[in-house]
Amino acid sequence: MDRRNFLKYSGLAGGALTLAGASTAGFMAGKNKDSHTGFGRAPYGKDQFFNRKPFLVEKPTYRVVGKPSRIQYLDHLFRRNSELRRYIFSGAGGDFQKVRNEGTEALPEPLKNYYEKNPSAFEEFFRAMDKAEEQRANWEKYKDKYMLAEAWSTAHASVLSGSGSFPQEPRESPEISDFEGVNSSRLKLKSPKHGSGLIKKITHSFGATLAGITAIKEEWVYQGSLRGAGRGDFKVPDHWKYAVVFAVPHEWESFYANPTYGTSYDAYTMLRFISSKVETFIKEIGYPARSHVPPTSYDLVLPPLGIDAGLGEQGRNGILITPELGANTRLAAVTTNMPLEPDKPVDLGILRFCNKCKICAEECPGKAISFEDSPGKEIRGFKRWSIDQDKCYTVWNSVATRRPSGCRICLAVCPYSRKNNWIHTVAREADPRDPTGITSSAMLAMQKNFFNYPGGDQYLPPPEGENKTYGNPPDWLITEEWFDF
Repeated sequence: MDRRNFLKYSGLAGGALTLAGASTAGFMAGKNKDSHTGFGRAPYGKDQFFNRKPFLVEKPTYRVVGKPSRIQYLDHLFRRNSELRRYIFSGAGGDFQKVRNEGTEALPEPLKNYYEKNPSAFEEFFRAMDKAEEQRANWEKYKDKYMLAEAWSTAHASVLSGSGSFPQEPRESPEISDFEGVNSSRLKLKSPKHGSGLIKKITHSFGATLAGITAIKEEWVYQGSLRGAGRGDFKVPDHWKYAVVFAVPHEWESFYANPTYGTSYDAYTMLRFISSKVETFIKEIGYPARSHVPPTSYDLVLPPLGIDAGLGEQGRNGILITPELGANTRLAAVTTNMPLEPDKPVDLGILRFCNKCKICAEECPGKAISFEDSPGKEIRGFKRWSIDQDKCYTVWNSVATRRPSGCRICLAVCPYSRKNNWIHTVAREADPRDPTGITSSAMLAMQKNFFNYPGGDQYLPPPEGENKTYGNPPDWLITEEWFDF
């Protein structure tokens, strides 16, 4: 072989070996659930930065197909269930079976109207209550194994209950409570852009991973109930001009071990503290403010606010998905009339990826997530996937643990929720820039081949399932690692 051919074939061989090595490394990186090369433990978001500038668009990626309307408070699962429970205990002496047998005809308005339009939701409520009874009865069987998970979640939840809740719940209408404690001395901001830059830096300093600004649209404000003002229809307060929207993730190790080792309270309690500080800060510099924090203390629909604020897009599972945190994105907001410059929404290809993925629907224990190839149902003027909230709630009341009650499987199994090792960084950076869809198809094939999925029913206790978790729990939540029982 002459020197020229030798160099040519040597180059080809070297390229093949490099490609093989990269493929093997990518396979191992993708398969390894224990990688810690990306998501950092610092709260300020520096190591979770994604450059949104190339993907800014003038309009959000959700589709408006009719006249947008405001969401009624009974459309909200927790408010609807609270209203029905209140009637059962105050109007029916706590007799669940009596109310169940009497059916929707005996219900007071507006419950009667809602459940007559949604009869399956009425029956699903009682199925969920039946499961809750089973859950309480089974706790004796599981309380030793899940002792630490229960204690850890209860510690977080303690911040959400009692008179010491933080921030304090409004006791008056927004026109009064939002202005309580506002500093009457106020300096003039240089510009709304300065205002947004300041408040986002402050929000990060309080512990938020992501923060964005959006103008408030009327259709994102709940109708029929308002904290501090009570029941009834109301006009959106004039001073609710902007929302500071921010996000934190659940603790990552327990998050991957949902449903039995995860909890929603860790993220929500962090959001409560952050929102209280942001609210206080805004009032201290001379503007009214009100915190809006799940699971119960909010008057706005948060995922679309996050979309409008440019944090991400809504996924098949109804959750806001962001490039930094995937579906592990828990939201809160503070409303104000402080002069702010809104952020633009983004189109990162997440909606297009969800069209083909369907992993969350396949893994959902309650079969509550749509398998439609693309969003097909019009809901209050918007075309999006429909989540069966009532079936989801039944699963919440079916898992083996009590205080971490919930599921969160659709968050944990989402490909965007993978830890940010180099192979996932490459995929996430390449996919939004790839008009062919090849990157997202390859990313999905990797996800389905590299990771094990127990399957929907397996997350439930026997006899339906085997108390499976999506990933392995961290050792600090495995009771048998530390205690004899």
